Amino acid sequence: MSEGPYKLPEGWRWVKLGEVATIERRTVDPRRFPQSTFYLYSIPAYDKGQSPEKLAGSQIGSTKIVIGPGMCLFSKLNPRIPRAWVVTEVPQDGVSVASTEFMPLRPNSSVLDLDYLGKLLVTEGFLSQVRSDVTGATGSRQRLKPEVVLNALIPLPPLSEQHRIVERIEELMERIREAKRLREEAKQDAERLWQAVLAETFPRPGDELPEDWRWVKLEEVAVIERHTKKPTDLPPELPYVGLEHVESGTGSVDIDKCPPVSSVSSQVYLYDESHVLYSKLRPYLNKVYLPEGKGACTTELLPLKPDPSRVDRHFLAWYLRSPGFVAYANAHTTGSRQPRVDLRALVTALIPLPPLSEQKRIVEHLEAVQERIRALKEAQAYTEAELKRLEQSILEKAFRGEL
Repeated sequence: MSEGPYKLPEGWRWVKLGEVATIERRTVDPRRFPQSTFYLYSIPAYDKGQSPEKLAGSQIGSTKIVIGPGMCLFSKLNPRIPRAWVVTEVPQDGVSVASTEFMPLRPNSSVLDLDYLGKLLVTEGFLSQVRSDVTGATGSRQRLKPEVVLNALIPLPPLSEQHRIVERIEELMERIREAKRLREEAKQDAERLWQAVLAETFPRPGDELPEDWRWVKLEEVAVIERHTKKPTDLPPELPYVGLEHVESGTGSVDIDKCPPVSSVSSQVYLYDESHVLYSKLRPYLNKVYLPEGKGACTTELLPLKPDPSRVDRHFLAWYLRSPGFVAYANAHTTGSRQPRVDLRALVTALIPLPPLSEQKRIVEHLEAVQERIRALKEAQAYTEAELKRLEQSILEKAFRGEL
């Protein structure tokens, strides 16, 4: 019997994982059977919902590990993200195989329950042992060593106690899953509320306008300033904004995390605090950025310069993010694989324009609503983090015999 990091309840014992489980090593090259059906258990398939992909042998590009019922697939890749896939049964109309990024562990069923093992492998107590000795330089490409995993200590109660622990964990996790479902519904409700606020604020073409409002074309109140520059001709410390830096829907950008323009090789546009940056690529992503200073941006972001005597740039930015305008932009694109807004359709798009004083009132209202929704989302994010911590707490207590 091995001595572990903490005292176990009576009847439990510490053992090395390799004493009660083995690694399956039988492999097959699906390319040798191009017409045969394979079920591939991969890291992406695990992350998408723990459902294997059904593929022909010709669609699989490398050797895989043959798996069957009664195995637990433990991920070697990027041990910061715990993954343990319990396989209790496999499809019968094909060969089940796993990515070599998994270690297929088969427990000795006379002493170690499969579900108990699957839950134990994702605890911080177990992972902290095996993460200390990995291969690979970067976090996302680090891999666990099989020998380290097999030498890791696990708490082993009697089988009957293992079954009880699994049932108790499932009971508590079901409550957490329900809490997560409710949290996700609240998150979606918050987003629907925001879209409804925008839809109610801005009339659509054909709607009757309030008194003193009128329809104008975008080109009547703003111009697109597309003057390309070479990064080498610009101050190297100037911030660079790419599409990946702009949050969909809100247009939020963490400018401090944007790289300097000196790191970019392609041509850019310049912008300042007088512009509204509108993404012409994939308009359904709804990326509209309102800069607060000078910088450079990808040429996929169009620098719109509003006439401040006619339209408030904050008002224009909110309108461009509204559901009605997003739908319009999506209906007027060119290109199928990488759709971009047709520029002529963009500049002739109709804008509902109230007096400037009303524009500013609308902006203040939308910003106040957005702040309340942002606070709600932050509370939801906090709840999600708390639920994850609760999951780990339940697991840690379970394997200390405290449940």
